Amino acid sequence: MSISVTAIDIGGTWTRVRSGDARARFPSEPDYGRQLRTLIAAVPAGTSAIGVSFGGRVTPAGEVRVALNLRGYEGRPLAADLSGALGVPVRVAHDATCGLLGECAAGALRGFERCGYLTLSTGVGAALRLGAVHLTTEAGHQLIAGNERPCDCGQIGCLQTLTGGSALHRRLGRPLQDVDDERFWRSYASSLALGVANFALNAGLEAVALGGAIALRRPALWPPLRESLAELLTYQRVTVLPAALGEEAPLAGAALLPTLSEAAILH
Repeated sequence: MSISVTAIDIGGTWTRVRSGDARARFPSEPDYGRQLRTLIAAVPAGTSAIGVSFGGRVTPAGEVRVALNLRGYEGRPLAADLSGALGVPVRVAHDATCGLLGECAAGALRGFERCGYLTLSTGVGAALRLGAVHLTTEAGHQLIAGNERPCDCGQIGCLQTLTGGSALHRRLGRPLQDVDDERFWRSYASSLALGVANFALNAGLEAVALGGAIALRRPALWPPLRESLAELLTYQRVTVLPAALGEEAPLAGAALLPTLSEAAILH
């Protein structure tokens, strides 16, 4: 029997729903109850399973553990609430893990057994693949020497304060898409290169794909990023690529969640 999967991507700014050729996009609602009602209405009839990409840490049962950009969701049983309302099984995973799944299945990471995915958007998410296991990491909250900026997580010096869209919007007073200062983007590339290098070296990764709006909508970021990585990675080279599926990667991965074993995802 075929499974009709509806894929949902809940980010810190936008939520997207995809079922076959049908698509919907709307702002992520800070109020969990209102968001849940909107999601329930957006899932089409005939759906037999739901996969959810979520911008935060979740438990294996699909309960939201940490959501720095959607605090009202923390402690909420997202999978159980959706499943109870719609009467179908629901699997939830971190959005970076879903992006990784999508890129491994049909994108830039096909053929790599040890690889990672970084999403650069409202925040910074990360996940890696080691053989058959896909796991969420906290590479966005690695501590960068000399960085004294406070992070929403409570730490001082996280990579996310240097590369996350929300943190930089607050610091600069404008969204990153409005920033065209070449010096800023070279500094951004240097900070990002440190994070990518640490992420790759710590797990012995062969390749890393970068997704999210910041990485995918600013081609000028890539030359200085590759220059910085070439200077840093003298011990072990790592292939760093834009996500081939673009901003569809988390949705593509979410669609795969209902087909995977519990052991394939380490939350």
